[in-house]
Amino acid sequence: MLYFWDMIRVITLLVLMLFSWQSYAQCDTSRYISSILNVIDVQTDVEYGQAPQWSFPYFNETLLMDVYQSLLDPIEKRPCMIWAHSGAFSIGDKQADDMVALCDSFARRGYVTASIGYRKGFNPLDAASSERAVYRGLQDGRAAYRFLVENHEIYGIDTTKIFVGGSSAGALIALHLAFMEEDERPESSFNQFLAPDLGCIDCSGNNFQHEVNPLGIIGLWGAIGDTTWVNSDVNTLLAHGTNDPIVPFESGPPFQFFTLPDVYGSSLIHERLQNQGFSSELIVAEGEGHEPYGTINGAWIGPPNNFWEELFSSAEEFCFELIRPQEFVVSGPEFICEGQNHIFSVELGAGESVCWEIEGGDYQETSDEEITVQITGQSGIITAFIYNEVGAASESSSIIVQAAPSPDVAWDVSLEQNVLEYSVLTLYDTSWYLNGLLISEENIGSVPLKTEGEYTVSLEVVNEFGCATTYSEEFTYVIDNRDEYSNSLTEVKLSSGVLSLKSEVITKVKLYDVMGRLLYENEATEHVMSEYSGVYILSFSNSEERSALKIVFP
Repeated sequence: MLYFWDMIRVITLLVLMLFSWQSYAQCDTSRYISSILNVIDVQTDVEYGQAPQWSFPYFNETLLMDVYQSLLDPIEKRPCMIWAHSGAFSIGDKQADDMVALCDSFARRGYVTASIGYRKGFNPLDAASSERAVYRGLQDGRAAYRFLVENHEIYGIDTTKIFVGGSSAGALIALHLAFMEEDERPESSFNQFLAPDLGCIDCSGNNFQHEVNPLGIIGLWGAIGDTTWVNSDVNTLLAHGTNDPIVPFESGPPFQFFTLPDVYGSSLIHERLQNQGFSSELIVAEGEGHEPYGTINGAWIGPPNNFWEELFSSAEEFCFELIRPQEFVVSGPEFICEGQNHIFSVELGAGESVCWEIEGGDYQETSDEEITVQITGQSGIITAFIYNEVGAASESSSIIVQAAPSPDVAWDVSLEQNVLEYSVLTLYDTSWYLNGLLISEENIGSVPLKTEGEYTVSLEVVNEFGCATTYSEEFTYVIDNRDEYSNSLTEVKLSSGVLSLKSEVITKVKLYDVMGRLLYENEATEHVMSEYSGVYILSFSNSEERSALKIVFP
C-alpha cells in the first residue's frame, strides 16, 4: 500500500513539474492561501507520548493526536500546525468541531496539521491545582511538538516552520509553550501536598530531545499566567472578545471564580509584545464573549459566522507571510533593443526556485536564476515569483521594459564614377559596411570601387542603450566602357533597373543573356531596356562600327 501511494506521489510531482516547465504565462501562487488539495488523509489516535494523570494514583495516560495531510502532495517538506482544543482543562476533545475545521482547511492548503489531546482535570477550588493543569498542558504541547520534529520525515514536515495554536485552554497551552522558560516554572509545579513534582517543561510525554521553537503562535481567547514571561520575539496572532466572561480580555481569574489565580488576556499580552518591539497582531471582537466565531467548547451552535471568516483569513495570511520567501528584485535592462535577446535574473537562496511570467515578449532560454527574453513589441513586463522548499510563493517582482527608440539620423550615399561617398549626421557610434565588410567607423568617408557588380552599403548606428539600428541601400556599379568600344554612343545610362542608350546614328542593338539567348533586338537611335536582372552582353552595330559591352542589371 505504501508503494502505491509513493508511486501516485511521484507521478503527481512529474506532472506538476512538466506543467511548470512548459508554462511561462501563469505562475501558481495559490498554495497556502487557497484550497488546492482535494483528498485529505486523517491518521487518528497517533500516540505521541504518555504522562501521569492529574490525580492519585497518577497512572500514566496515553497522549494522542490526529494528523491531517494529503498523501498526494508533491511537496516533500511542508509547514506544520499543531492545534489544541478548548474545554477549560476539564472537558473537550481533539475532534472538536472547530479543531477539525481548522486542521482540515489548512491541510487542504498544503500544511501538515495535528489536533492534539492533552491531560485534563484539576480542582477548581484550588489555585495551585489549576496552575498545575495549565503546566501539564504546556508539557503535553511541547511533547507533541517534539514528537512531530522527531518524525518529520514520515510526515513531510519542515521543522523550521511549525505553528502552534489553540482555542481557550488550548490557547493557554500555545502561549505558555511559546513564552514560559524552565526557570519560570510556577511554584505549584513542584512537589505539593499529595501531589508529585511535575518535572521540567520537557521532562514529560516522551524522551525526544528537540528544541521547541515555533515559528508562530495563534492564541484564540487565551491568556498567560504572568506577562513578565512574555519576553521573547515569537510571531503572535491573538484574537479575543472584549466581553469574554470565561478568559478575561485584560486580566482576572478565569470564569471570574475567586478561587482561581489571575491570568492575563490577549490585550495585555499584545501590549507587552508591542512595548518590547516584538511582532504581534490582535484581532478584537468588540462586545463579543467567549469563542465568538460560533462555537461552545469547540462545537458549532450554528453555521460559522462572519467572525470565523475574518479570523480564518487573518490566520491564513499570518502564517503565509511567515513561510513565504522575502522580497527580492528582478535585475535586467529597463530599455531593450527590439528583436534582440535580453537577460533578466533574480538572486536565489538555498532550496529556492523561480517562476517567470512574460508579457509582451517570447521566452528564449533559462537557467536557475536567469531567463533570456526577446521583447516582441515596444514594451514588455517581466515578472518573477520565488518559491522556497515548502512551495510557498513570494510576492511578485516585476520590471517594465521599453524598446529603445531608433535614432533619427540623416545619412546619404552617392556614387561618382567609381568613388562611393557616404556621410551621416549623428552623435551616436557609427559603422559603415560594404557588402558586409567594415569599411569605416567615421561619420564621413569614401571608398573606391574597383570592380563592377551589385553592392550593398549599410550604416549601423548604436544608441546610448547599446541598441544597433541598421540602414542599407543597394545599387549596381557598371564600368562605362563606351569610349573604348564606340564613338557613336552618346549616352549609356543605367537607372533603377532601366538601361537606356542613345547614339548619333541609327544603331542596331542586341541584348543577350550569359547563355547566348537573344532577349532584345532593335534598330534606332534610342533604346530602352528594362525588367532584367543579372549580367548581359550588349552588342551594337551601325555603318561605321561594330562593338560589344558587358552590362549588369541590378
